[in-house]
Amino acid sequence: MNTETLGILKKLVEAPSVSGFENTARKIVADFMREKDLEVKVDVLGNVIGSAGQGDLKIMIAAHLDIVGFMVTYIEDNGYIRFASRGFDARVVYGQHVVLHTPKGRVYGVVAAKAAHLTRPDEREKAVKIEDMAIDIGAESRKEVEELGIKPGTPISPPLILRKLVGDRVLGVGLDDKAGVASMLKILDYINCQELPLKLYIVATSQEELGLRGATVAAYRIKPHIGIAIDVTHGLQHGVDARKVGGIKLGKGPVIGIGPNFHPKIVETLEEAAKKAEIPYQLEPIFGSSGTDAAVIQLSREGVATGLVSIPLKYMHSFGEIASLNDIENTAKLLAQFIKLVAANTQEYCFE
Repeated sequence: MNTETLGILKKLVEAPSVSGFENTARKIVADFMREKDLEVKVDVLGNVIGSAGQGDLKIMIAAHLDIVGFMVTYIEDNGYIRFASRGFDARVVYGQHVVLHTPKGRVYGVVAAKAAHLTRPDEREKAVKIEDMAIDIGAESRKEVEELGIKPGTPISPPLILRKLVGDRVLGVGLDDKAGVASMLKILDYINCQELPLKLYIVATSQEELGLRGATVAAYRIKPHIGIAIDVTHGLQHGVDARKVGGIKLGKGPVIGIGPNFHPKIVETLEEAAKKAEIPYQLEPIFGSSGTDAAVIQLSREGVATGLVSIPLKYMHSFGEIASLNDIENTAKLLAQFIKLVAANTQEYCFE
C-alpha cells in the first residue's frame, strides 16, 4: 500500500468542497502543485490549473475537485434548518450526521429522523422527501442558529472522514472525485514535467456536479490537443448484478472508456500505456456522452481528442464510498506512461 497516496487522499477528503464552495480544497491542491514546481493559476470559476513543459502539443488532464452536498434554504423559528440536496438520493440522507461549513467554523448536526416508535407502519415503507427533512443542530431558535454563522446558502456536507478498511480499500465521502484528484496529483511523481517536449496541464476542475462547468471553461482557456478526464465509475457491489456495471471490479485496475465520447487513437494509446507499464486495466463501453468532464472537453472549440480513465467505486453519491488505493495508484502510473508515449511522438497526436 502506498502511504503517500493515502496521505494525499486523506487531506483532500477532509477538505470541504461542496460544488461551488471548493476554496479550502483548492488551496491544498494549488500548494501541492507549487511544491512540484508547476506554474499555478486559479481561474474565475475556481479551477486550479497547473502547467509545465515546453512544446506546441497540449495535454489537459482533469479531475473534479467538488463533491455532492447540500445547502441551507431556510431557518425555522424553532431552530430547525431546511436544506436542498444536490446529488444525494433521499434514501441515504434521512437520519445522517452532517456538517455545516460557516465562516466561523464547522457546525455539526443530524438530519432529524422520527423514531420508529412514533411512526405509522405506512410511513416506514417509503422514503422521506428532502423537502420534508430538517437538520437539528441542538438550537431552539433562529437567533441561536444565525449566531453560529449559519444562513441561507451555507454549504453542508456529510462528515469529511477517510477510513482504512481491509487490504487496500478505503472508505470515505466524496471519493467521487477526490480519488481522481489524488491520482492526478500522483502522476507528478512518475514524470519529469519540466523536461517534457509538450505542454502539460493538470486541472482540478470545479462544479462538475452542477453540470461540468469548470471543465467547460478550463478547456476553452487551455485549447488542448488531448484531454483526459479522471473520474470514478460504478464497481461491482452488494445487490447489483455484474451486468449492470459491466463486470467492473475494485482492485482490478483503472477503467478505460470506449465509445463516441473518446478518440480511438487516445483509447489505443491508453491501452498501450497500461500494457507497457504492466498495469491491470478494465474497459467500459459508453455508447454516448460519458457525463464526465470528458464530455465537455471533447466539444470545446474545434474539438479535442478525448479519453476517460475511471477509478472503480462502490456506493457512489452516498455517505460512505469505497475505493481501492491500488486502483488510484495504478491510474496515476497509467497516465504517466500515456504522457511518456505521447511525448515520444508528439507529431502523431496534434490532430490538426
